[in-house]
Amino acid sequence: MKKTTAVKIASLATLGMVPMMMWSQDSQAIPAFARKYQTSCYTCHSGFPARNAFGEAFRNNGYRWPGGEDEDHAKQEQTKMGSDGWKKTFPNSPWPTDIPGFAPFAFWIRGDVLSWTEEQLNAQAGTVKTPSKFNWGTSPLGSATLFFGGSMGNNFSAFGSYNITATTTTKAGHNPPTSTDDYSSTTTVTSAARGRVVWAFKPGINFALGNGFSDFNFGSANTTYASTFPNPGTGAEFSYITGEKSGGFKFILGAAENGTSDVNHVNDLTYVRAKYKIGGAGLLSGAGGTLGNEYVGIDNHFAIGASYMGIRKEALLTGTSAWAGETGVWGVDAEGSIGNFMLGAGYSRDVDLGFNNYRVDATYFLYPWLKSTVTYSNLREGDPTANDPTLAFGLTAHLRANALVGLTYTHHTRDYNLPLKSSTTTFTDTVVLGAQFAF
Repeated sequence: MKKTTAVKIASLATLGMVPMMMWSQDSQAIPAFARKYQTSCYTCHSGFPARNAFGEAFRNNGYRWPGGEDEDHAKQEQTKMGSDGWKKTFPNSPWPTDIPGFAPFAFWIRGDVLSWTEEQLNAQAGTVKTPSKFNWGTSPLGSATLFFGGSMGNNFSAFGSYNITATTTTKAGHNPPTSTDDYSSTTTVTSAARGRVVWAFKPGINFALGNGFSDFNFGSANTTYASTFPNPGTGAEFSYITGEKSGGFKFILGAAENGTSDVNHVNDLTYVRAKYKIGGAGLLSGAGGTLGNEYVGIDNHFAIGASYMGIRKEALLTGTSAWAGETGVWGVDAEGSIGNFMLGAGYSRDVDLGFNNYRVDATYFLYPWLKSTVTYSNLREGDPTANDPTLAFGLTAHLRANALVGLTYTHHTRDYNLPLKSSTTTFTDTVVLGAQFAF
């Protein structure tokens, strides 16, 4: 990172970026873990909430310090639930365990400080239907998530969240305004809970029950593969991971319910994924290789992956799901990093619907606390009612290890200002200034 400011600015311009902030809606290491080990969020994150190589290894070890060193690095003692002597008298006594000796909770607060939306046009007349909007303080604390996580004994760990989101809807009027226009707003508050329990048989061999635990739910800094597949609901997942020194191999096999139909089955979605990492930090150890930036844990490596998801025909055959009528999706992806630059690309193909899904993510760290991003997403190519290629640019400033601000700009590459064919949906360019913090 020892470069002149001019070089940094030139590098940013080369990527063609304008100020923006992009962040993942999901994370898997929380301040509760930071308190347990008394370490910075940067230990596991390339700027919260995107995980770095060590953060990946932490997750692959069932939310424990890699290398079997959890007890050595934990600074807060666990509360014992029974004595070790109970192991000798089992099954005539419960198997002993322990729970976090502190409140294993954390809060993540986020929202928009200001936003701009371009004008929408009337499909028939080509005139302005809704004027462009520039709003201050639209939802500065619009979303809040309560996280909980910790270990229970030598093999079990738990992680979960309770999400609360406030959505504000503003009624549209005319241009020019008329006396009957109604620009009033209504706010809807929604909540959702999810969680999982991970049973680590041994380092690198895990079995999980719950929801929100697969690679298709949570990506790392590059989320290309996750965005091109359906999102599994509640289910079970087995994972096998290697990579004690450098690189490694990861294999996951899971089954989950769809979560959107009236009658859900545990086999609504069945999936398999394999990933092979060459060089860099070990997938299981989080150490080794050559770190391009020790502050954010970027490691020089290249990784390739392949995935397949089978969909029970009855699960997504009806309704408004984007995958209605589909019985299978396969895909490939690749990602890597050199120094402060990261790049990822993913592609998937719908077996029955015949649609293609693409996504490319690029990230460049100007400083350990300042990263620029660009994303191209083209999902459901070939579908005239839903295809919406977008290009997004961004700049994220991590003011502290647990707080960030930034500006987002999302551009729809086709003229989708008008409603799509056979659809009333419109897509307009947006600029959003957001902020978030966790504690």
